[in-house]
Amino acid sequence: MVRELTPNRWNWSQKDNMWVFIECKADGDLTYYYQMDPPEEFNELTYKIKILNDKLMACTDPNENAKIFRQMIKISKRLQCMDRIC
Repeated sequence: MVRELTPNRWNWSQKDNMWVFIECKADGDLTYYYQMDPPEEFNELTYKIKILNDKLMACTDPNENAKIFRQMIKISKRLQCMDRIC
């Protein structure tokens, strides 16, 4: 089953093998923007995951560990939403 792309945000299109942004105009028309490089949001979220992972590896407090892990899960879900409807 092919996943639908979500308007007004970046999506990964497996069919086109590139990133696509679908702009939904007020009159209902859709404009598609394509790019090969990942969007800035993707890069920022990936960097945040890396920083949190480094903190998680160094953390010894179980409560702080759980807090960091929950933050990582939240960011991970946002990353997953970039290639499908969430």
